[in-house]
Amino acid sequence: MTAGASGNRLVKSRMVATIARILPLAPATLMIVGFFLIPILWAVFASLTNQGLTGAAARNPVFIGLENYYYLFTDSRTWDALARTAVFVVFSVLGQNVIGFSIAYARQRASQIVQSIVTTVMIIAWVVPEVVAGYLWYSFLSAESGALNQFFSMLGMERQEWLVTDPLAAVIFINIWRGCAFSLLIYGAALQDVSSEVIEAAEIDGAGSLRKIFGVILPIIRPVILINVVLTTLATLGVFGLIWVVTAGGPGTRSETLPIYMYTQAYDFGLIGYGSAIAVLLLSLGMIASLVYVRLFNIGDKQP
Repeated sequence: MTAGASGNRLVKSRMVATIARILPLAPATLMIVGFFLIPILWAVFASLTNQGLTGAAARNPVFIGLENYYYLFTDSRTWDALARTAVFVVFSVLGQNVIGFSIAYARQRASQIVQSIVTTVMIIAWVVPEVVAGYLWYSFLSAESGALNQFFSMLGMERQEWLVTDPLAAVIFINIWRGCAFSLLIYGAALQDVSSEVIEAAEIDGAGSLRKIFGVILPIIRPVILINVVLTTLATLGVFGLIWVVTAGGPGTRSETLPIYMYTQAYDFGLIGYGSAIAVLLLSLGMIASLVYVRLFNIGDKQP
């Protein structure tokens, strides 16, 4: 056998080995490209055109450069929606993480039956579709026929227009109710990995409940906290169906977040290009939040 033939066989074997490693990744790669990368590229392209939902702008969109972004960032409605989105995300993520951890910590000390009941009830709330959850809470909080106001009437109390007086607070509360089950599951698994010897050592040193939580448990599960905050932030940024069903962004625009603003501009007014610019802004906010959290995660993961 010549050296050349041996070299060719070696090259072929390496190619076969490389293909064998890459081939299992092909389906996932195709799905990422088809359902993630291509829609993002189309949204970026559409945001640079006057793409419309109907009419001439739908058939033959014209390239207009950064004009959509100019109107986007000079429109006060954008900044109002951005501020409401920030409030919605911050309080939702904070509520889901704090309540999820608190329930997970308390559940760990309960009996097996109580643990099963709590977990089942919260998972049911979590798996209920967003639109269904929104409709249930709308029916519960509605001023005219809501179950809560019906109960108040039976007690002789005044009816409250929950979705009119405090619409943003209402949708934040509903989103926390629906999403804290995810944090419960994440923190429940993390708490099981906390060594009982570490807890016992803290107790011997005289640590109370709060000191054990803030001085021992939270530092140990810090990477899990950061990962959960990333996931809940990204999920909350994209919440649309729940808000749309409960308030539709109203009254007026008092509960209008960026996803609601994007939908109304793209489909109510037919401005697909402008709506795509809002989508790109929303995607950018998610990427920035992810990078910030990844940076925090890297800092927290470093050993002194």
